[in-house]
Amino acid sequence: MIITRATVDDLPAIEALEREGFEASGWSADAWRAEIEGADRHVLVARDAAGDVLGVTTFQVVFEVADLHRVVVRADQRGRGIGRRLLRAGIDWAHATGAEEVLLEVEVDNAPARGLYESLGFRPLARRADYYGPGLHALVMALDVASPEWECSA
Repeated sequence: MIITRATVDDLPAIEALEREGFEASGWSADAWRAEIEGADRHVLVARDAAGDVLGVTTFQVVFEVADLHRVVVRADQRGRGIGRRLLRAGIDWAHATGAEEVLLEVEVDNAPARGLYESLGFRPLARRADYYGPGLHALVMALDVASPEWECSA
């Protein structure tokens, strides 16, 4: 697996991942284009040996806080460490750019995603009612990357 910066040429593959991963609340191609072209964004894709996109993630750093905006892994590739590697690469980028903390929102009932985030050291901060729609609550989670321990974690 190879992790590289996403380009606009990756949009069709990213759109397919988005439809598969977030049927009801998917981002548009324009939203992903804005992420890829945003000067303050860091969009990464994981590719197989043939160059096919297996997963994507996007981060933004504002001052000392990084936001994980999205991570999506192709359904037939989940559970193979792709999401972890994408997240780790994005978190390392955020840390290198001066971020002290990484924040994210995750659906409360998304146990696989929550488990991944917790295994990387994210801790719950708050709950947002109906964040993803009626009855679909979000958990806000944070990871401290300012400490020297981050370098050795995960």
